[in-house]
Order: sequence, then C-alpha cells, then structure tokens
Amino acid sequence: MLVGAVGPTGRAQAAAHRTVATLALRHGVVGIDALSNGHVLIGASTDSGNATVNLSVGAAQDLADSIARITARRVGSRTTRVYRTVAADPATGAGVEFARHVTKGASAYRLFFANGGNTGFPLDVSARELALVLRAVRRATHLARTLTAADSA
Repeated sequence: MLVGAVGPTGRAQAAAHRTVATLALRHGVVGIDALSNGHVLIGASTDSGNATVNLSVGAAQDLADSIARITARRVGSRTTRVYRTVAADPATGAGVEFARHVTKGASAYRLFFANGGNTGFPLDVSARELALVLRAVRRATHLARTLTAADSA
C-alpha cells in the first residue's frame, strides 16, 4: 500500500511504508504500519468488519501511553469500572478506542474500530494480545519518526 505525500517541492511523492506487525489474534487480525510522512496505520479485520485508522505519530504515541497507564492501574476486588481512551484521524473521523472493563477485580479488554461514519466493530483481546498490540504501536511510532527524519534529510 502506498500513501501519497506532498514534499517540499509541492509534487506528490510516495511515502515509505513499512509493516511493523500483522497480529493474528483470537477474534481477528490487527495490522500496524509505519509511514515516512509521520503517521501510523492501525488496521483491524474481524467477522464484523474491516477498518484502517491513520494516526499521526503523536496521536499513536498518546494512545500507547494511555493504554499503558490504564492497564497498569490497580483495581480493588470490589471495583466495577470502565476505563477508556480514544485516538482518531481528524481528516476522516476514523478512530480506535481502547476500553478496560473491570468487574470485581477481573479485567476484560476491548478495542473498538470506527470507520469514520456510523459504523464500527469491537475486537475483544486478552492481556497478552493487548501487550503485543501495544508493543507494535510503540515500535511503529519509533519507526515512523525514523522514516520521517530520513525522508526530510
């Protein structure tokens, strides 16, 4: 997949594109790519649908940091609560939401992908799968920054 970017000369040029991870999870597939135009693509596919979210490196980093804070949070054995964080592409309205549902000390994790319209679908993930997704997003943000610096040099 190539994504067009406008360079300093005003001409369209292809952004370098690197696949960071394609994760076959229990309930679907998540793909994470880094682009040299300073963006990270997070895509998901399940029986319920397909979506791709184009996030700036800063938004992807904020999402990863928020997920890490939410999952590290201790909860009591009598607590019932939901923690959420969202990242969206302002140009298309597509986004990804992470939610941690805590019920009496047990946690369930869910990613929700929105296509930018009124459609979207959930993707339940285990703690181990979430750790894989989080690690891939962090690697993609680092790689996108590296590719962007190489493109601008």
